[in-house]
Amino acid sequence: MNNRREPRSHSPRPNYREAVTAEPSQPLAAPGQDGRHLYTCPLCEAMCGLQIEVADGRVTGIRGNPDDVWSRGHLCPKGVSLGEIHADPDRIRAPMIKVDGQWREVDWDTAFRRCTELLAPVIAEHGIGAVTCYTGNPLAHSFSLGRYTGVLLGMSGIPVSYSPGTVDQWPKNLSSHLMYGNWWGFPVPDIERTDLLVVMGANPAASQGSLLAAPDVMGIIERIDRVIVVDPVRTATAAKADEWLPITPGTDAALLMAVVHTLFDEDLATLGPLADHVDGVDALRDAARDWSPERVAPVTGIEAVRIRQLARQLAGTERAVVYGRIGLCNQEFGSLASWLVDVVNILTGHFDTPGGAMFPRPAAWTITAQPQPGLEGGLAEFGRWRTRVRGAKEVLGQVPVSCLAEEIETPGEGQIRALITVAGNPVLSTPAGHRLDEVLPKLDAMIAVDLWLNETTRHA
Repeated sequence: MNNRREPRSHSPRPNYREAVTAEPSQPLAAPGQDGRHLYTCPLCEAMCGLQIEVADGRVTGIRGNPDDVWSRGHLCPKGVSLGEIHADPDRIRAPMIKVDGQWREVDWDTAFRRCTELLAPVIAEHGIGAVTCYTGNPLAHSFSLGRYTGVLLGMSGIPVSYSPGTVDQWPKNLSSHLMYGNWWGFPVPDIERTDLLVVMGANPAASQGSLLAAPDVMGIIERIDRVIVVDPVRTATAAKADEWLPITPGTDAALLMAVVHTLFDEDLATLGPLADHVDGVDALRDAARDWSPERVAPVTGIEAVRIRQLARQLAGTERAVVYGRIGLCNQEFGSLASWLVDVVNILTGHFDTPGGAMFPRPAAWTITAQPQPGLEGGLAEFGRWRTRVRGAKEVLGQVPVSCLAEEIETPGEGQIRALITVAGNPVLSTPAGHRLDEVLPKLDAMIAVDLWLNETTRHA
């Protein structure tokens, strides 16, 4: 489906240095005082700038900060809700313990003693392996929470932990690790210099770009010569694109395999300078041989002729790139789809080149002072252990959160008997959450670190 719009004009890049040094458009209040405050939204990697209005000690308004050098006034519904979150009368403001089935507020010393009383007997009888931890998504966006939870896991000796990562972007972490020896080495589109952008499983108009976040990201995208969005839903990004290709959910890997098939079948693959740095090309050609566009079309819902055209467009455009995000990860073949995005960029000569997919070069690694990720002993490692019941492989030190319920309810050596949850609600947000809801009361001990009594923490 095509969208008509006016041809783009490539305007010069904004002067970011000027934006950084500019004075705020309105005076700011001192910390703790009524007036206007500037804040960075902590809810995702976009880190949008906020203007927060405070009156009588209460948040009265939140809007995107137009002076923010990064987000330029962008704001999503999550950021708007921060004031309501802070003022929510149901937000827990003191530690609570359950006494005779009823919640009672206590001081911190009492709460810490209760944690010891709950966990010590489990560890004494069954070992630390009977204790596990579920850490929620806010850890990824909070320096202090992430660091101190890491200390908890490291010093306690808890061997296995769970997180939303296994139903989020772990497939991309895994494919990057296997391809580049770096769990966090994500190539991203050079959107300021590309002429063709293919977006799969992403909605930068809503997310401020996520991995490809940039000042005025949609303004940049709208200036690209051609934008194609592959998505089951006509998202806000698809509505502004030149073309939207509706795809059957969960079939992105099949589509990308058909693109790879076409690149080989029509002799369009061009490795260029990367030829000396890749291996497995012949194996890939063999694997893609049976995945013709004609075979894939009924599955994906995209016509075979359009799939072949897409491959030709990518191969024939000097500066082109495919970008995939979470929509490609949280599906049955998420790791394969995530890998194939990079494969297509490599085969079309659009990898590690201007206008294609490139590795960002930050001034420093991270403020957590962790070592630069890389090969572990020279080898890409995962699957170092498996879950007790299903035999699912470990990735990034974690096993699939979908295994948590069965690991709690299945008797035997290694059965989970105590659970610590930190800033998460897996009953609501993980696969088959109803099963987890049923088995949590069977735990010998549960401790929750959270701001609310929710579907999960009510069982603590």
